[in-house]
Amino acid sequence: MERVCALLFVSFLLSPIAHAADAHDCRNLLTLAEVSSAVGGAAELTNAGKRGDVGEGATQQERLEVCSWATRSFRAGVNLDVVPALDAADVDKGLAVVQYPLDERRRQHWVETQLDFNGVHCSSLSPPADQSNQEPQVTGCVGEVRGAALYVDVSSRAERPTFDLVKRLFDEAAARL
Repeated sequence: MERVCALLFVSFLLSPIAHAADAHDCRNLLTLAEVSSAVGGAAELTNAGKRGDVGEGATQQERLEVCSWATRSFRAGVNLDVVPALDAADVDKGLAVVQYPLDERRRQHWVETQLDFNGVHCSSLSPPADQSNQEPQVTGCVGEVRGAALYVDVSSRAERPTFDLVKRLFDEAAARL
């Protein structure tokens, strides 16, 4: 009987730990249905991993998780970057890490419109007129959520994604952090 009680106690301790580890996997922050709705058609997960697994950015953060979904034609997609469980002193650095995709486009002189929603900073960017029309338009939101740095964007070759659409995805991902 003691062994059964001990096993039951251990399972109660390990269950939240396992669930917490799953919660910080960026694939669990948006559903495929939410992504498909955002891009206006069937989408699939095209990339999921840590920044070191998917290429190097200008800012290093070993815990940065990157997930990408796209339509089969790659005409539209959703990207989600998250650095979970930051110390209060590291939140600003984490935000700088996850907003790298926006900063990269700013450096390339993309046309930008900004809108903030209660501490969530959103930008809608279009490629410069002199670039090929093959580049998608991108709208992304970045913010701190319960000690995590979160970035969500929607890209589209057909039309500029709206702030409301991207903010809704941001809120859905934030609720699962």
